[in-house]
Amino acid sequence: MVDKIFLTKFTDEELSDIVEDAMVIAKNCIIINTTNNFFELSVDSENKLDIYCNSNENDTEQQLTKDEFMKLYKDSPLKELHHIKVDE
Repeated sequence: MVDKIFLTKFTDEELSDIVEDAMVIAKNCIIINTTNNFFELSVDSENKLDIYCNSNENDTEQQLTKDEFMKLYKDSPLKELHHIKVDE
């Protein structure tokens, strides 16, 4: 599961939804790709949670607050992933 620091910013329910929608989940990092944005939520070297957003619409990058992230995350549909089977 993810680092407990994620729970300092998100509720259990919010974090559960985020993890369910994530493309990549590691202890210190969660990656979500929506139609409009690519999000990286990561724990830095000072054990602080940072939220980054790269726009898929205009190639801008910015660091977000929790509220900014939640609005953008909820307002954009997830990007459909195509699964492939390797070595089956």
